Amino acid sequence: MSLSIKRILAAVDFSETSDKAFDYAMSLARVFEAEVVALHVVHDPIVYAPTTGQEWRDEFERTIKEKLDALLNRHTCEGVEVTAVIKQGGAWLEIIEYAKAENCDMIVLGTHGHGPVQHTLMGSVAEKVVRKAKHPVLVVRPDQHHFVMP
Repeated sequence: MSLSIKRILAAVDFSETSDKAFDYAMSLARVFEAEVVALHVVHDPIVYAPTTGQEWRDEFERTIKEKLDALLNRHTCEGVEVTAVIKQGGAWLEIIEYAKAENCDMIVLGTHGHGPVQHTLMGSVAEKVVRKAKHPVLVVRPDQHHFVMP
């Protein structure tokens, strides 16, 4: 059996951990000669809106696109086809649905390593993706995360 990875979904939230996960996705893409989809999911932009006008929505979308462009500029993307995508909804569900709909072979995302209280209150996008996705998932931990025996 040979491993074929042609399309990698890299979930990005513009955090340091997400940036590190994107590095992993790019490295894997080079090895497997795969393309990368940089997916950013906006939970609900209206929550952050000072007004509800279309002008604000356009500015919000422009800001997200600029952040995605900056991410791509920070990484060496030579030799790798990279597509930036913005979706709206619940992060873990949008990640899984996009990977399935767009025939991705693998999902790469970072985890913030929250403690048990934060995890209980907020949940974990990475954990939900790992539990629910039918795709292989690579979860990248932050550098400062240390293993602690439970």
